[in-house]
Amino acid sequence: MKNKTVPLLKIANDKSIYFDLSTHELFIQEFVGPYTEKSGKSYSKSNTWAASMLGGVLVIPLLAKQFKIVSFIPIYLMVACLFGVGWIIGKLAANLFLENSKGKQTKKIFKRDEVMKVLKNSKNFKLVVWVQFLFLMGYGMFFLYSLSINNLSTEDSIILLIVGFVTSLMHYSVHPFAQQKAFRILKKQMKAGMYDE
Repeated sequence: MKNKTVPLLKIANDKSIYFDLSTHELFIQEFVGPYTEKSGKSYSKSNTWAASMLGGVLVIPLLAKQFKIVSFIPIYLMVACLFGVGWIIGKLAANLFLENSKGKQTKKIFKRDEVMKVLKNSKNFKLVVWVQFLFLMGYGMFFLYSLSINNLSTEDSIILLIVGFVTSLMHYSVHPFAQQKAFRILKKQMKAGMYDE
């Protein structure tokens, strides 16, 4: 399995509890660099989202107008290309702001009450899972609809780019589906008494 780590709980302005899906272990992920604020200010993820969304809102409409030039491509391929471009921009934004801010990882032995706090936080992430699922389902339905239309408006092009961008940004910064898998593994570990003192 590819090494994948997911955020589960913010514990300080520059630290979060992460879960490694390849080793099934919790660890502390520190954040450093220009996109991480310290000394009582907010955690870098909020700034990451704000900067990425602002960049996307400014860049995506300009890109969408350029796609009107490619009129010889079938609409369904254009729909796939627009979503793909939005996805790539979201992935680049997540890598630029979040992945480059990751500092050292610290392993520690977590106690039962600490893991319980992590598990309680799982409710906060369910909304992100549903949003990503709805975006993907909406895109899939629009792709099927695009098989029967003759042209794609600029507004639809912009929406496709934004959906691809936001879905990708969620996927690569939060990993909603992998995160839910991590919570399920933690629950099983708790039942097995792994974090009992």
